[in-house]
Amino acid sequence: MNNFGGWAIQESCFNFIRKILKDGSTILELGSGIGTYHLSKHYKMYSIENYIEWVDKYDSNYIFAPIKYYNDEWQAPDLPGENSDRQVGWYNPYFLEGKIPKKYDLILIDGPNGSFGRGGFLKHIDIFNTSVPIIFDDINRNDENLLMIKVSEKIGKPYEYLDKFTGYIL
Repeated sequence: MNNFGGWAIQESCFNFIRKILKDGSTILELGSGIGTYHLSKHYKMYSIENYIEWVDKYDSNYIFAPIKYYNDEWQAPDLPGENSDRQVGWYNPYFLEGKIPKKYDLILIDGPNGSFGRGGFLKHIDIFNTSVPIIFDDINRNDENLLMIKVSEKIGKPYEYLDKFTGYIL
């Protein structure tokens, strides 16, 4: 089973992770899929997932977190698409409390899917350890690319492009 690209991370992203992270390290990923299958052969995985049908699909410690939609009380982050069809919600933080591992060696942002928006990562960045490498998938889309840029500004570390689909902050 290969199936890199499309809905999954690119093979170049997988190879980059293999290059910068030693076997046995821990990855916290937002969104799961075929990439989880491949990465779990080398790393301990924690996967935040909003689709119940993907929970426990691969060898990962799944954290089910349904989407919480933005409304008057819970505002969208300041990203392109704010209050549009590209930033409509994010993982419900209530479901993440006490479930994100205390220690991990890399964050992979590949969820929630683009129909919800990923700007909630910036909105809730304080619940994540941003001293580890952060990889952003789907930066060929404007919102995901801007998320990487804004996270870079917020944490004071430069971002780089691996290719047209993947960016990172080390």
